[in-house]
Amino acid sequence: MTTSPKARVLYVDDDPVLARLASKVLARSAFEVVHAPSIPAGLALFGNEEFAAVVLDHHFENQTGLAFLEAVAERTTKTPILYVTGSNDAEVAISALKGGAADYVMKSATDDFFPLLVSALEQALENARLRQQKEEADRQLVIAKERAEMLLSEMNHRIANSLSLVSAMIRMQIQISMSEETKTALAETQNRISAIAGVHRSLYTSSNVGAIALNEYLSAIIAEFQSSGGFSSGVIIRSELASVPTSPDKAVSLGVILIELLTNAAKYAYPDGHGEVRIRLERDGKGELMLSVEDDGIGHDRAQGPRGTGLGTRLINAMALNLGATVVNDRDGKTGGTYVAVAWKA
Repeated sequence: MTTSPKARVLYVDDDPVLARLASKVLARSAFEVVHAPSIPAGLALFGNEEFAAVVLDHHFENQTGLAFLEAVAERTTKTPILYVTGSNDAEVAISALKGGAADYVMKSATDDFFPLLVSALEQALENARLRQQKEEADRQLVIAKERAEMLLSEMNHRIANSLSLVSAMIRMQIQISMSEETKTALAETQNRISAIAGVHRSLYTSSNVGAIALNEYLSAIIAEFQSSGGFSSGVIIRSELASVPTSPDKAVSLGVILIELLTNAAKYAYPDGHGEVRIRLERDGKGELMLSVEDDGIGHDRAQGPRGTGLGTRLINAMALNLGATVVNDRDGKTGGTYVAVAWKA
């Protein structure tokens, strides 16, 4: 039958008789005692050998056990130290605990001292074991969290790369297509893909993988739309975007909505290629957010139905449904041009 190894205890006390007695009593409770007759001897042993715990007496010839605590305070140690004192002065016990002692035991001439010491040692070792288990669990939790964040970042990076590849393939198809109608449809599809890819770029470059800075994300979509030739050079784009964090799912929906509204403005607002398009993201005092795109162009009678295939309108309505948003097509006091906004709860 295999027995568990005894826990080594460093017993720092200048009373050799009490030290021998402690060795015998503690040995019966599965402890192996190593005696140090002075604080310097105790410090030397503590620095060179491994101990499960330390029993430290208070009174020595020229100093107290507090000197031992002070000497080991700067070391990184998880070894519990039990402070033994025969003084009834509570300040001694308080000073020991402040100095780093795990517990203290009152030394007495009665038979209660050693049972109390054994009990305190067992409790100190159990507390140390539980503390180590917690520290290890916390360490494993940090490792798991870092790994999950790394995997999520890698996944978003790969998705963004895949979307960029699809976008590049569509661009190549646009270049070889002969039909202007086909080129237009492919370009609009490419813009929609770019809006989704932008979310993933934001995710794997952000320190907060659960939130998207909506103003930065929408600004990037506007800039990319302009640089890709979405608007003619005579159209001025003005944007005023509030700083709003949102979830990735909502960001995708809003990105697609913005692309559709910009596409409609570019296609229909200014046939002569000159005008202004205004984009606003604002928050009211009731916790509601609103994204709007407005122009002063030729306008459109909605009673006549959607212009083109109507796919853009269906996408806007579908994304608004995902957001739980309301689509607004009128603005108080506005005459002429087009105004479309989506409003949703923050």
